[in-house]
Amino acid sequence: MKATIVYNPNATGMSNEALRSMVMTLEKQDVCVSEQMSRYPGQAIDLIKKSNEDSDLIITMGGDGTLGEAFRALGEVDQNALLAHIATGTANDTASNLGLFQGSIYSSIKLYDNLNNLMVVPVDMITANGVPFSYVSCCGTFTNLTYETPKSLKKTFGKMGYYMFSSVMGLSCLPDVIHKPLKISYEKDGVRNITSAMTMLVSNTKTFAGFKLFPSADISDGIFEVTILKGLPGKHTLKALSELLYKDGENFDIYKYSKYIDTFETDNFKVVFEDGEPRLGFNHDGDHAFVSLDENNAIEYKVSKKIKMLLPQRAIK
Repeated sequence: MKATIVYNPNATGMSNEALRSMVMTLEKQDVCVSEQMSRYPGQAIDLIKKSNEDSDLIITMGGDGTLGEAFRALGEVDQNALLAHIATGTANDTASNLGLFQGSIYSSIKLYDNLNNLMVVPVDMITANGVPFSYVSCCGTFTNLTYETPKSLKKTFGKMGYYMFSSVMGLSCLPDVIHKPLKISYEKDGVRNITSAMTMLVSNTKTFAGFKLFPSADISDGIFEVTILKGLPGKHTLKALSELLYKDGENFDIYKYSKYIDTFETDNFKVVFEDGEPRLGFNHDGDHAFVSLDENNAIEYKVSKKIKMLLPQRAIK
């Protein structure tokens, strides 16, 4: 078997030691291993496309954005190589969702001690007007914080770096919350809805930003979640935040706030941006993304492909 490791050296928890550990884990199983460094955003897409031509297995080492680039690459070609992932990012939402994050990089690497104990799972790949992502596409207030938070904060404080940066930037975002909502329209259960929203998320994940929002989400059922945050007034905001922050939202029930948060499951979702493209653009898997609206200022989300991933048995439970 031939495997290629595509790694992001700038990911929060990435190190030469972790890379060597992954290489040794594979070589002990008589796997021929090559390494490819992704030096800048987007480079992993080309590296993975090339590796797909001459490898049996591609292992990405990086954060959610790196895995998102892998999905984008394999979404544009016929997949020949299986995809695996080692989470070295900040929040590692995708890895947690896939059963791949074990609390530390080295514990996660141990999942691959015996490749024969893993299984091939066809994971849903969702597209936004043809642009793929691995677990979340979002826009609106605060969705830019994941890619604007300085790398130094993420390296030093991990997920807390996001919170620190958001607390500093929060006041500057208030005018957007009040004066620049997302004016969108969409259909749900045959009814057309028009609303002004703070944030919109389309996701296929149990967790988002480390919070357990959708514990019943399934990575391979052809269904994804749509969440539209219409705004929480006063005391309800504080109550929701306290529940969300307690144990990373372990007991948070998003459906309890249905008056302010419209959440539903679907296999196809079309949303019209009444004022044109969102001012902050789009966030795909934690990174800034470019998604073009169609002639009606709309985006259609749908499951367009299955990505074959090598995952632990419990990943689909």
